[in-house]
Amino acid sequence: MDKPKKEFKYGNTTVVIHSPLVMMTEKERKNWFKDEWEKGNQVLRDIASAVHDCYQS
Repeated sequence: MDKPKKEFKYGNTTVVIHSPLVMMTEKERKNWFKDEWEKGNQVLRDIASAVHDCYQS
């Protein structure tokens, strides 16, 4: 089964996101992130940490 995908064009670059999140409304995504954060989703926490580290430099 294929995951939903969404394509974005930035100049000559095409970004393709393969995730069920792209089919969710903003409210649904917000709730998903909140629920996953509370469950301790380690991948989500690692991504948040990496983003935070980028802003510290």
